[in-house]
Amino acid sequence: MVEITFYGGVGEIGGNKIMVEHQGTRVMLDFGTRMGYSSEFFAEFLGVRSNTELKDKLTIGVLPVIPGIYRQDLIRPNGVEGISNDTYDRVISADSEMLKVPGLVTYENYRQTHDQNYLDGILLSHAHMDHSGDIGVLHSDIPLYCSRTTLTLVEAIDEVTNFKSEAIKSKGANITTTKRGAMPGSPKIEHKEILVRDCRVLEDGEGTDIGTFSVTMIEVDHSVPGASSYVLACQVNNNKPFRILCTGDLRFHGIKGTTIDDYVKAIGTGIDILICEGTRIDSESQLTEDMVRTKITEEIAGTNGLVFVDFSWKDTTRYNTIINAAESCGRTFVINARLAYVLNKLGLTPLPDYVKVFLKRKGSCLYSPADYSQHKHEYGYSVDRDTWTTDSSHYDHGLVAEELKSNPGKYVLMRSYYDLGQLFDLADENGKIPGSRYIRAQCEPFCDEMELDEERFINWLDAFGIGYRLGETPLPVGCSNPECSKLKRRIDRAHVSGHASRPELQELISKISPRTLIPVHTERPAVFVDLVRELGKDIEVIVPELGKTYSF
Repeated sequence: MVEITFYGGVGEIGGNKIMVEHQGTRVMLDFGTRMGYSSEFFAEFLGVRSNTELKDKLTIGVLPVIPGIYRQDLIRPNGVEGISNDTYDRVISADSEMLKVPGLVTYENYRQTHDQNYLDGILLSHAHMDHSGDIGVLHSDIPLYCSRTTLTLVEAIDEVTNFKSEAIKSKGANITTTKRGAMPGSPKIEHKEILVRDCRVLEDGEGTDIGTFSVTMIEVDHSVPGASSYVLACQVNNNKPFRILCTGDLRFHGIKGTTIDDYVKAIGTGIDILICEGTRIDSESQLTEDMVRTKITEEIAGTNGLVFVDFSWKDTTRYNTIINAAESCGRTFVINARLAYVLNKLGLTPLPDYVKVFLKRKGSCLYSPADYSQHKHEYGYSVDRDTWTTDSSHYDHGLVAEELKSNPGKYVLMRSYYDLGQLFDLADENGKIPGSRYIRAQCEPFCDEMELDEERFINWLDAFGIGYRLGETPLPVGCSNPECSKLKRRIDRAHVSGHASRPELQELISKISPRTLIPVHTERPAVFVDLVRELGKDIEVIVPELGKTYSF
């Protein structure tokens, strides 16, 4: 018997947490952050408490209560039993209910009782936070399987952003005491112990055994490099082969050139369970990355001044698209330091002559080397957490605002929402950037917070006189007035999704022809019932429920 339990990715986009079990072997397909659900409770200025994050998230339901996987020190710090109340009698005691989660069995508790792991491995499909973001709370002895590129990206994201998964490296929570100050000898939690996860890299088409499962990784195209599908094979009912395919996030319209036939051939025949992503199940659009390149090229060619372009710094496909568009227009593409850092980690440096790195004016705003000490990737390609980096490539060779301002028609500048403050240095004496153009090369807003960010972004563009093109504003459900003053404006996109469209998904399902189809990573899983009915095939569709286990 095979059992599959869905702890995330059900009726929502992202947050995939899917456990597959067979004869005592358990593997988890992704362990991502449920972005939408989490945002119902937490925001930029209402975050989780730093030393009670795991307990708080388990209590409120942002994380599922699963036995034998979570780190004990994130709930009850190591050494807490040594805390003394002799001096500070209000200090929490070691047996306090505040250091427990009712009914939770931690990794250490489970190991002590059963002398084995509850979870045998995590199969990570790609580096987006809605698939990797919660891995850091799992015990580091639980091995992680992924592609080499995904491993590189996960590490790089933690090194250069504040949105860390800590999937590969995390820090233990240990009790120590203050050595000096107004209250010496008082207990505190220290985070100095480095915990490194057991990571096992798989190449495209490579298989490995995890307990009773034979697992094969299949490389796919997505909006971040290194994305993968997984095939899990085992024996059931007197050695009858049983195969499960989890697609992860995938598309067939990027520059990678993988067709649906290529993918089906790599997967092979005889899929019993297809766990299929359905982000764009309602979309008939089949735009390609080549169409995006053409649109961006036309906009650059029609602009005399500085061109700004906004896209995800982890999307190396879009990076190459904009390189080609800028070069064809005789312009230099100026990227941010985060992207440059990732490209270096992926072995994609040195950069071409027509690609430069923008050196931010930050800190003291004097371009002093000390301004970059807290974010060393801004100074050069290398990041050394313990010592000052000797790599000053961005500082020595990067372009500064005055250079772009002196010849704006020569450049295409990567610019994101979080870099808007740099516009002040690019403006003229009237606070404008004349002849400039802004191109949005990323996805549409898909939540209220993103809608507000978009409106705020437009305010900045208007203030600096930067040109842009407005796109269509979709009417909210129940609204019939397209002139409503409360509708949020949206900038036109030069973008193609990282996900397959409805026609592509339908063709994929038809050619794989599984016995059972389970849609995940979609807000409308029930639509798959109609899609399969249209095919006229005998495929059972299960619309999964959160926390429910299905047996096969």
